[in-house]
Amino acid sequence: MSIWAILMGGRLFRIRMLSEKHISILITLLAFPCLSFVSTNVPLDHWSYDAVDKLIGQGLIDGSMMTTKPVTRFEMARHIAEADGNFQILDSQNEITAGILDRLKKEFEQELATIGAVDGCPILNGLKPVDEPYVKYLYAKSRPDIENIRGDRFDEHSNARAGFISRGQLFGVGAFSLHPEYPWSSENPGQDVKLVEAYGKLALGRIEVEIGKDSMWWGPGQNGSLLMSNNAEPFKMVKISNPAPMELPWIFRGLGPFKFVWFLTELEEDRPVPEPKLTGMRINFKPHPAVELGLSRTMIFGGEGLPGYSFADYIRAFFANNESLAGNLENDQLAGADVSVLLPIDWLLPAKSVKLYFDGVGEDEAGGLPSNWGTLFGATFYDIFKTGKTDLTVEYANDHIPGKPDAFYTHGLFSPGYFYKGRVIGRFMGTDSKDLFVRLTHYLNPDMILGLQFDRETSNLSFSPKPVIDRAGFDVTFFAQDNWRFNAAYRYESAKDTPLPDNHIVFFQLTSDF
Repeated sequence: MSIWAILMGGRLFRIRMLSEKHISILITLLAFPCLSFVSTNVPLDHWSYDAVDKLIGQGLIDGSMMTTKPVTRFEMARHIAEADGNFQILDSQNEITAGILDRLKKEFEQELATIGAVDGCPILNGLKPVDEPYVKYLYAKSRPDIENIRGDRFDEHSNARAGFISRGQLFGVGAFSLHPEYPWSSENPGQDVKLVEAYGKLALGRIEVEIGKDSMWWGPGQNGSLLMSNNAEPFKMVKISNPAPMELPWIFRGLGPFKFVWFLTELEEDRPVPEPKLTGMRINFKPHPAVELGLSRTMIFGGEGLPGYSFADYIRAFFANNESLAGNLENDQLAGADVSVLLPIDWLLPAKSVKLYFDGVGEDEAGGLPSNWGTLFGATFYDIFKTGKTDLTVEYANDHIPGKPDAFYTHGLFSPGYFYKGRVIGRFMGTDSKDLFVRLTHYLNPDMILGLQFDRETSNLSFSPKPVIDRAGFDVTFFAQDNWRFNAAYRYESAKDTPLPDNHIVFFQLTSDF
């Protein structure tokens, strides 16, 4: 009996006899963490993240570790192979789940073939010069400020973007990705082509080294993480990680699969202390198939006009009990922990399961521990009404510190603090704020998804007035049979106790999935 069946209170499923294909998939999944294949990352705005998350909610994936993103294409393929194997064993007839799996298997067909989950040619060497070319159009009545879009800024009225991704692999140990994009707006038509993301990767055994421009997302939050999100522009960084979970030796084996990531980048020049460094580390564990834990830490240090850091200074600062060190090696640190738990609830409520999650981040330290905490709580209810079509997420974040209105995300020396090129690196709401987010996702059929969402952001909580911005809207995603994907969205923004005007935003995107 699987862990999922045990959590279901001993409920038995009708299990078919394992075929040779199922056995080969299982063996591949068990062996995969030992492989040194390298692949490009799945962009944070890719549709496959939501698709895999829905499969997790259906109880089809026990081995997922999705609170550290981006994940690689091989890691995504590992999740898909596990879900597909379990779906076939359960002999489910749910057309929505079947449609999601078919679409994912088509998107990651070459990666699935490489890890032996499906028949086909491995992809240890290859070049895809043009992948998922797209055009998008956004109209806004007034200048919009849209969160979690890699720092992209739009003008009022008409805006357009056109781009694609170029990616390749070499001998299974090297990979690269380029994402050029041409921006245009009616207010600023003469813009240059920019590289949204661009990086190279090298596999060193189970470890992966990445150099270039990329985004990260740390934590279980759905509408923004407290510590690391794609609200700001991607960093130009060095990053070291293990893309596939590994087992720790000795007494640490009980922690379950383990992942880590470390990075170092340089922030912008246009700051009171120009070009300070930003570094961070995250580790997460999965001690149980239904539980994922994460620990994260970041630090801003150095910059023009400040003393340089030796390697010993860096280690001392990163693991110190005080942010103000001897020798004026001052720094700005944040540290936090998060947990997500997936529980079956079909015995209690008309839903398949619920994922409960918490994210807490402390600004500054007291007695060697983080203090001045910001918190995020959330719950995703999967498969409401048990049709396989509807999911609901409710999420609340708050970084208001009573008596300390400027504590979170800010710093006296490293002003403006935890920002990069004008945008918060963590949760988009900024300091001394709270945010409530609700989203309902419904599959009209396997190829058409409707989303309804509402967000209320309240800022300046230590004073009066307290500006409130309400954002309400809907979006539609349609997967055409001939490899086209169409997205459309509308959002209405209402502002209170702020000079910002009410706003209407319309968005369209057409993408080719050839």
